Amino acid sequence: MSMIDEFVRVFELPPAMIPHIDFVVQGREMELIVGLADRAMTLEQISEMMQMPRDDCEAFLQTVYYRHVISRQTEDGVTRYKAGKFYRRLDPLSMYENWKDVPEDARNAVIDWQLEEFINIWLPVVEEIKKDPDAYVRIPNRDVLLLDEALEMVDAASDFVVVPCDCRAIVMACNRPLETCIRLDEGARRTLEQGHGRAVTKDEMKAIVVNADRAGLMHTGERAWRERGMFGLCNCCGCDCYPFCAGVKLGIHRQWPRAHHVADRDMTKCMQCGKCVRRCHFGAFYHDGTRTIVNDKKMRTVAFDPEKCCGCGLCSTACPEGAINMLSLHPAAESAPTPVVVQPADAEKELEFYYQVEMARGSKPSAS
Repeated sequence: MSMIDEFVRVFELPPAMIPHIDFVVQGREMELIVGLADRAMTLEQISEMMQMPRDDCEAFLQTVYYRHVISRQTEDGVTRYKAGKFYRRLDPLSMYENWKDVPEDARNAVIDWQLEEFINIWLPVVEEIKKDPDAYVRIPNRDVLLLDEALEMVDAASDFVVVPCDCRAIVMACNRPLETCIRLDEGARRTLEQGHGRAVTKDEMKAIVVNADRAGLMHTGERAWRERGMFGLCNCCGCDCYPFCAGVKLGIHRQWPRAHHVADRDMTKCMQCGKCVRRCHFGAFYHDGTRTIVNDKKMRTVAFDPEKCCGCGLCSTACPEGAINMLSLHPAAESAPTPVVVQPADAEKELEFYYQVEMARGSKPSAS
């Protein structure tokens, strides 16, 4: 087997990227992956294998780690390195490197491949959600948050880091703001340790969240962060976001990410301006083809389908007349659902997600 063939096997490189392998690894990175194969090795072992001075090897491994070509884990004071996978490598490749230069047909094939991988990883958890949409399960972007809920999380945090949204960087289906993935406290510290992200102040982070809302991005995260800990939140769109796309594809829209509110429109205030139509990612507000007289003008009638509403509140925050309020889907006292311990199909891949998934670290060794 050639070195390239062995690298493709170990790194789990999708076929579409094989002709574009130079985008994935550079220099001696391929040699390192093939040498590691399915083993975990220490710095000293890798230095000997690569015939590289220890200090040079340490610097090399740090760079390769930041590029998500390898992973590392420290246990009992000993750090060991393992070959990474393309599934994880795609994040920094798209967020910080030259993913846009990969031919479009190859990018599209990789996007389809990764969405299927993403769905397959989380299918066991999805089955639990289908049984009980409110069950506590470990899954990315568990809940849809209103703007004030997202800002409340930020206000409670002490450390703040923002990174580009990996979904939007990979899919590139819209031109909404990119630097909108938010890490808080432990999430912020771990992100910086991985060599990624930009540290900001609390006020700067609040501004990022508000501007994301203005740009039409939905807020998602762990709604019960007070009980389960806080790692961060994301600002998502319906065209790029893997959890939203997966939820739609699996027929569990409004269950993943979980909707907790629904829009309620006061027709006495509504001027039929259509801003809610333009803001809604899922067509809950739409033009029904008729006309309504408003102030002697024939306006396109805005209709509403509550079954399509994900409860994000983008319509409410943009309505110039204040005609839309967000009603809770469970107005009674909201208690945390009973935890359901469900692991994804590949527990190691769980560690590849940057925020909510990290909340599950207590049930298994944490890997950087």
